[in-house]
Amino acid sequence: MEEQQNKTIALIHRQQSFNLVAHIQPDGDSIGSLLAMGEALAGLGKTVRLFTADKVPRKYTFLKGSDQIVTAPERWLEDGAAVVLDCSDLERTGIFKEAILRSAVIINIDHHRTNRHFGTANLVDAAAAATGEIIFYLLKAMELPLTVSMAEALYVALSTDTGSFKFENTTAATHRAAAELLEQFDLNPGTLSEQVFDLRPLPFYLLLTKVLGTLELHGDKKIAILTASREMLEQSGALREDLDGMINFARNIEGVEIGIMFFIESPAEVKVGFRSRTVDASALAEVLGGGGHARAAGCRMREPYVRAREKVLREALRALGALEPSAALSAKDEP
Repeated sequence: MEEQQNKTIALIHRQQSFNLVAHIQPDGDSIGSLLAMGEALAGLGKTVRLFTADKVPRKYTFLKGSDQIVTAPERWLEDGAAVVLDCSDLERTGIFKEAILRSAVIINIDHHRTNRHFGTANLVDAAAAATGEIIFYLLKAMELPLTVSMAEALYVALSTDTGSFKFENTTAATHRAAAELLEQFDLNPGTLSEQVFDLRPLPFYLLLTKVLGTLELHGDKKIAILTASREMLEQSGALREDLDGMINFARNIEGVEIGIMFFIESPAEVKVGFRSRTVDASALAEVLGGGGHARAAGCRMREPYVRAREKVLREALRALGALEPSAALSAKDEP
């Protein structure tokens, strides 16, 4: 880890321009990491561009610099180094994959166990609770001064990927990073947490009622499944980002070991999220072509919902060590 950190620092000092890219459907960790790293590089006098394939979710637009994050590939600096944040593989960068592959230098900063180590430098630490945690300690090693806006971005990165510091990926190092940010800048964690975790638009609740109506329990009630679709979004007036965190309603049911949420992208494509208590969610997702963390992972399946659901449920039951009668696999069709 120290060797890769030193290599990353050397590459940063050597390069003059940077393209920073976070993953598709960005979350608090990817946005916070993008903004903090971008501001740090700009503070060094570097030329910086910030990218995500999908626009910034509205609940993170209060962060300074979020309006500088663009989805336009034509803004890419062809002579710039690529800094890929919070992505286990380049597929997660969406439309920016090819531009990254053209880059002479790729700096890969991530905390996913399934990271493919695709960079010139791979600053990957699966023990870190968030990519923002890795960046916090990287900037500290570089002795770069933080600003209030960088501190807020990093705090949001830490708090969101730890579920407000309640997930088991939260470590002493995570708390130390958060404590230093609070001490140095007198941040208001209540205000930040309310913005990120509590305030939701009305369409979120309209969508939630529809999604909860699809609840299924399997495997002796140890597996809970929720399903959403584009039609549900349209009927509720909700955005795709309003699905963020909804999967936790499945996992948080008492007695449930695995929470699963399907999102029907199209008749031939389904996105699947996993949240677990004891089962390795990343191993479950990997079997289905995805990846992630031990307690939070996901995959994308390019096949019809009913078939995808059958495969996912079968693997989830296998992960629990007990297969349910096959009749249960077809007990519910499309929502």
